Amino acid sequence: MARRTGSRRRIGVLIAVLAAVLIAALGAPARFPDLFGLALPFEAILPWLGAPIALLLIAALARRAWLGILVSLLAVVVWSFVFVPRIMPLNPPSASEVDATVTVLSQNLQGAAGDPATTTQAVLDRAPDLLALQEIDGESRDALDAALLEAYPYAERASTVGLWSTYPILESEPLDLGLGWKRALRAVVATPGGDTTVYVVHAASARLQGHEQRDQMLTQLTEQIQADGSPRIIALGDFNAGTDDRSFVPLTDLLVEPRQTAGGFGFSWPAAFPFVRLDHVLERGFDARSMETIPLGGSDHLAVTAELVLTQ
Repeated sequence: MARRTGSRRRIGVLIAVLAAVLIAALGAPARFPDLFGLALPFEAILPWLGAPIALLLIAALARRAWLGILVSLLAVVVWSFVFVPRIMPLNPPSASEVDATVTVLSQNLQGAAGDPATTTQAVLDRAPDLLALQEIDGESRDALDAALLEAYPYAERASTVGLWSTYPILESEPLDLGLGWKRALRAVVATPGGDTTVYVVHAASARLQGHEQRDQMLTQLTEQIQADGSPRIIALGDFNAGTDDRSFVPLTDLLVEPRQTAGGFGFSWPAAFPFVRLDHVLERGFDARSMETIPLGGSDHLAVTAELVLTQ
């Protein structure tokens, strides 16, 4: 009997230690050192830590390990505190005929490996006011322009990213954000109710072997937006960073990412089984009436679309 009690106590301590590590990871992920580049996948899977927490709680209950049960329940509380407000369905403002609204859509086309023609037709069917595309390959560029011209008379491009608009684009400039070649742009669009500054971004790839260029681009984008006095800003595109990525979080201190209309995390990559949100719509000066992550065309990314209501 004493041996069984001792075994249960040891298992309870082990479960409690593991649950405490998960609590620390959820509470302050940026404090964990980026050893061997492991912070990148670690921060990408933070929402999925709910699964091992649940397993620890089940194991503690099965063994009646009371210390493990207590700390595992605390981990459940911490996970809920961090993520439940994020995954609640959007509470949109009530509709009004006088509201000035802007609909936006962002899609990574996956270059030549994707299906730009199918994606373009799907975009035209949804008819957003502002369309941001990334990974536009050279072979499909002219066909893309021709297909979108009638619906989108205003367009600007910086290398493999582009912005198409039903409203006049008053000014535009390409941005390299430290990448060394211009793969982002800033534009001022004459949207209803007042001009809106729009940033279209395709951040550099982030891999275990190195994500310094991606980090630099996000840092410079954050600095530019911080210095941008525009009352209305929309930043959208493929940021190659999950919502909890330490290089992306400073952006969400400046701009808001709306919750999903139907709730959930809005994971966008890979399209076949999304487990991380790399594609984002961030805003300032708007309220979101809808926000969705949807399959669109033949890309390995899901598209992100939103309806934004002017507040400033």
